[in-house]
Amino acid sequence: MSKYPLDWTQTILADDNHCSGRAVSCVIAIRSRPESSARPESSARPESSARLRSAFTLVELLVVIAIIGVLVGLLLPAVQSAREAARRIQCSNNMKQIGLAIHNYHDSFRSTPTNFTSAGGALGQPTSGFYSWLAMILPVVEQQNLYNAIDFRIALADRSDYSTAGNFMDYTISPTHRNSAAVATLVPGFLCPSDPAGYVQVHGNERLAPGSYAGNAGWPRGSSFPGSGQISKQNGFIGLGSPDGRDSWQTPRVRFADVTDGLSNTAAVSERIISKFAVQTSPWGGQFVPAGVPESMLSYCGGGMTSRSLDRWVPYCGSVTPSDPTYATKHGHIWMSGWSFAANTYMHVMPPGKRNCHIYGGEHDGNNIVTPSSYHSGGFNTVLADGSVRFQSLAIDERVWWSVGSRDGSEVASLD
Repeated sequence: MSKYPLDWTQTILADDNHCSGRAVSCVIAIRSRPESSARPESSARPESSARLRSAFTLVELLVVIAIIGVLVGLLLPAVQSAREAARRIQCSNNMKQIGLAIHNYHDSFRSTPTNFTSAGGALGQPTSGFYSWLAMILPVVEQQNLYNAIDFRIALADRSDYSTAGNFMDYTISPTHRNSAAVATLVPGFLCPSDPAGYVQVHGNERLAPGSYAGNAGWPRGSSFPGSGQISKQNGFIGLGSPDGRDSWQTPRVRFADVTDGLSNTAAVSERIISKFAVQTSPWGGQFVPAGVPESMLSYCGGGMTSRSLDRWVPYCGSVTPSDPTYATKHGHIWMSGWSFAANTYMHVMPPGKRNCHIYGGEHDGNNIVTPSSYHSGGFNTVLADGSVRFQSLAIDERVWWSVGSRDGSEVASLD
């Protein structure tokens, strides 16, 4: 036996010419190779080359990543735009339901719902104050159980002895209040899904449910349309009132018959963003709002209760600096409250999307210049008194904006 392993052997029958004339088997070829060689060398190379060709190069990988990045960059804004469009439609639907609810309320009570701006009683005395117009329409927006859970016999505040302007800044609803659970209840129909602050707001031990929609309270006390006389009564669509009824400027009951400018020419409800900022304390005393907070979230001093025409109100309010966070911290934070600085009513003074202005002396009667605003691009939703919803541009003409805020001023204007 050979010391080399046989790889293959070819045997043939040889004739006489091959092996001396004898028919014998003749091994004519014997080839040996080492056992370590598994296959011919030529057969291994194509497979190795195939393996190398199946991988991505670094350049190819970077190109693929770049293409994916471009596609994401193109698609993401479209997706975000589609989502915002859906949120805006939902917001509009919410407001449509509120408009219908006001009409149903009017059918039952022969007036629009009232926003109660004060407690109207002595400390410890039962009153029905500080409830918003939104609380009044709960039964007609399918919230009868929540309405039944509210005790309207007591003021929606921890105190009820409000007598001076300073008192009205001390407004809290603590967990021990009989209506604290209702105050912390979110009502989806009162929230615009585009507003990121649509969650329970916490102020110390207070838990407050916010809202996105404010009722039209008209113009400030003593205001006038340019070239016209001063108003002597509140001229908005949502009535302002107090349990004691002592304020002769307020109009607690507004009937459709009082809207002599026409229901289709008078605003009823508009969007207002929910305040969302952290108040900071200066080392030298006082509080301030950090930079970057939208102006539409802030409130600036509008001075005292002075008679001004609307074209004078705008530059006066617009020129004041800085803002005072005390008056805007709870804007939109308590849908259930009629307190002026819960901002559940607004006024047709400043251009939409601009600043708010508080008026000293207006704390008790709803004279607080809250301005409509939203997170929608270019505008905001408004419900007209006839129940229809309009998406209004932020660039609306000032005189048109002032006119639709008045229910009975005979101003010729339309939002169409």
